[in-house]
Amino acid sequence: MAEKELINGCRRRERSAQRRLYEQHADRIYRTALRITRDAEAAFDVTQETFIRAFHGIDSFDGRAAIGTWLYRIATNEALQFLRRRDTERKHLRIVAQRADQAVEADSTSTYPDVEAALDALSEHDRVVLVLKYQEDLSYDEIAAALECAPGTVASRLNRARERLRRIMAEFDECEEETGRVPHHTE
Repeated sequence: MAEKELINGCRRRERSAQRRLYEQHADRIYRTALRITRDAEAAFDVTQETFIRAFHGIDSFDGRAAIGTWLYRIATNEALQFLRRRDTERKHLRIVAQRADQAVEADSTSTYPDVEAALDALSEHDRVVLVLKYQEDLSYDEIAAALECAPGTVASRLNRARERLRRIMAEFDECEEETGRVPHHTE
């Protein structure tokens, strides 16, 4: 089957064409993802996500480059996203570990803001978008699908929700310093 026929079959959502495209390119995509992520499990996930995105977005493939090149671009973006997420998670884990160490060192009257209480203080819309992104680790597209909105809307909602969470956490810090208590919030 020629590449053009294969692509057209994928555009028609033919499983045999999708399977053939996968079989032709999956090993190379996996090797590329493995070289970028240096993690076999992550490389497998990146490979799967690459083909999911490719099959969903095959209509946007314009044919100026070979299909393999297009798949590499998707795989590279997915692998880089994985690395960014992993770095962010590691950063958050270091912060949590530092706070835990500080909490142990602090005297018994000192408390740190409760993230759960801060999340509870957010509006339902803010809390949902933050939970989907950071606790469920969904992509912007997955969140957009779940919330039935555009990915750009997800980005702006996340920015607003993070800013509101930061403000609430800062208020918790200020209130604790002044009174030793965490404020009750209604937003």
